[in-house]
Amino acid sequence: MDIQGGLRDKLRFIERHYAAASAPFRETKRKIGAGEDPFEPPPFDAETATDFRPPFLQQWQEANESLNIEGEVALQLVQGALREYLSSFINLYGDPLMASGKNWLRLYRKHFLETHGIDWEEGPVPIDELEEVSLERNDVERCGDRFGMTRQLTKDRELSFPVSRFVDEIEEQVFHASGHSWPGRIEVTDSGLKEAIRRVETLCEFLRFETLQKPLTAV
Repeated sequence: MDIQGGLRDKLRFIERHYAAASAPFRETKRKIGAGEDPFEPPPFDAETATDFRPPFLQQWQEANESLNIEGEVALQLVQGALREYLSSFINLYGDPLMASGKNWLRLYRKHFLETHGIDWEEGPVPIDELEEVSLERNDVERCGDRFGMTRQLTKDRELSFPVSRFVDEIEEQVFHASGHSWPGRIEVTDSGLKEAIRRVETLCEFLRFETLQKPLTAV
């Protein structure tokens, strides 16, 4: 079984799917910003105007939220791909995961160390960066306003990851500068998704390299 190839194919599909699914919302935002049809700004008269909000604000906000939802879905797929890879890896070598607990990523990390002597701490991706991808997906699934589309970091996540690749950067800067409590709204951008994929691929390539250096035997 070529689990490396399977992971690579799935991640490339996620990238293509996200690009295609998010394109209409990017185009809507671009057209609104450029004032293109059908979002041409109406004539403005400062003497009679009563609404000073930017034209098509609601359409822009909805397109932006839809774009973020596509990013959140893609991030969940990336996390799922990593979990599938790790599960397939240990099944391939006949060493079932015996440990139990709530943090599945730490369980796999412990398994690789105790069973095969592969220490993720020696790998090219810091453990907290891997956990950020996993926990971000959890927050997307569980944390947010009832009936609302906005998802937020949990309080402990804000403390654990004061600088995150998966938050609204402008909002973060504004609230930190004002000294007010930051609500931690999750925003999965194109660059954030690419970074998540890079972290996953880099870890899995490290594991593959380690298996080539030495036969996998229990230590």
